[in-house]
Amino acid sequence: MIGDTLRAERERQNLSIKDIEKGTSIRALYIEAIEKGEYKTLPGDVYTKGFIRNYANFLKIDADAAVKQYNEENHPEEVAAKEAAARAEAAAKEEQDHAYSAKEARTPVRPAREERRPTISDFETRARSSHHRQTLVMGLIAVVVIVAGALFLFGSDDDAVATKQPQTKVTTQAKKPAAEPAKPAPAPKQEKTYTDVEVSAKFSEKCWVSVVADGQTVFEGTLQKGESKQWKAKNELKLTAGNAAAVDLTFNGESHGTLGGEGEVVEKTYALSGANGDAAAKTDKN
Repeated sequence: MIGDTLRAERERQNLSIKDIEKGTSIRALYIEAIEKGEYKTLPGDVYTKGFIRNYANFLKIDADAAVKQYNEENHPEEVAAKEAAARAEAAAKEEQDHAYSAKEARTPVRPAREERRPTISDFETRARSSHHRQTLVMGLIAVVVIVAGALFLFGSDDDAVATKQPQTKVTTQAKKPAAEPAKPAPAPKQEKTYTDVEVSAKFSEKCWVSVVADGQTVFEGTLQKGESKQWKAKNELKLTAGNAAAVDLTFNGESHGTLGGEGEVVEKTYALSGANGDAAAKTDKN
């Protein structure tokens, strides 16, 4: 029994129940009930798991293994269902990977495109084209020279005539710059409307968490320092944390800060109408 395991480890470390109560903030009454297996004395199954996890962490033994042993002893059907779901998920992934590998094997490999090497006829064509361009350029240069000579010869007469003609003053009226179109006013920023319950949590320390969305357990486990999680529910989401001070929570875009003090087991319920909870009445503090 998990209670015997915890008691044996406590005694091996020469610790009293008062030492455990002081180090974990779990009431001595609950510690004795866990060691004796009298779980009806405790406030609920979720709190019991949180107490066992904190107790195991204080003794520096595997907390996940301790909670798993508790579940196997008291909820064997849930453990069996989770293991069956995990096996089914692994089998589905293996089948998907196998199908992908088979598809890759059936895909034909296209041969590399052979690079065409130039032939003798290609060199002849390029040479002829280059000669043709040179001839055309020389002809254009000759035309330009002839036109420039003609303009030089007849240009002096034109200059003499031009000096006798009165110069016409040309005035131009500066155009007024067109008025810039008025810039449209920025559209007002619309706040997101939430149709579901959305809860996000960041963890500053190691913490055990249980999440129930619309009556179904969607998460139960230990999250490490620096991790972040998000959960959704249509109507109601209930979150229980084994170390309330380690959880920085946001509900539907609004920050709610930390859930409580260090070592507290806190339960909160969130719905579209708001958040509520009786954490102060259900914490494991003395």
